[in-house]
Amino acid sequence: MPFYSHYSDQQLLSFLKQGDRLAFSEIYDRTWAQLYKTAYKRLKDKEVCKDIIHDVFADLWNKSSTKEITDLIPYLHTAVRYKIYSWLGKGNNTAHFIEPYESMALSPLTAESWFEERDLQRLIALWMDTLPEKRKVIFKLKYQDDLSTRDISEQLNLSQKTVQNQLLTSFNGLKAYLSHYLLLILILMYS
Repeated sequence: MPFYSHYSDQQLLSFLKQGDRLAFSEIYDRTWAQLYKTAYKRLKDKEVCKDIIHDVFADLWNKSSTKEITDLIPYLHTAVRYKIYSWLGKGNNTAHFIEPYESMALSPLTAESWFEERDLQRLIALWMDTLPEKRKVIFKLKYQDDLSTRDISEQLNLSQKTVQNQLLTSFNGLKAYLSHYLLLILILMYS
């Protein structure tokens, strides 16, 4: 049996992609405490933090064969942040969540902003996964492929009015979805 503690994070990720449970266990053992501290610093609720970390590791195991992870530790910390945002976005709250913005401004390993453009793109991608298939296709054609509503209606064999209505519904849904996260940012910036 190999000594997994001697393997680098990259090697463990490679093994994990192949479904290696021992590699997963090593990743868990190496990072659980650090991730828990990150969550606890923001939420101050042991049970919620344990649930969040559990969900992050469940996602890691379930999606490891399809997800392209280049850097394990930043990936896991980002996953924890998203789970926290998601938890808060569902209306959950804790009096201890608000902490000085400066302490959240730095990621655990870099001096990057804690909420960057790629974070926004990931939030939008998560939101898009909740859309009905036709609405998702219309949204992508409009905002990713930059097609006009007329071109979309011709391509999908729909009326232009239907396309416009679907886009309006999508836009309003996205606005509501992101408002939870933007409100959180404002609270953090001005607290």
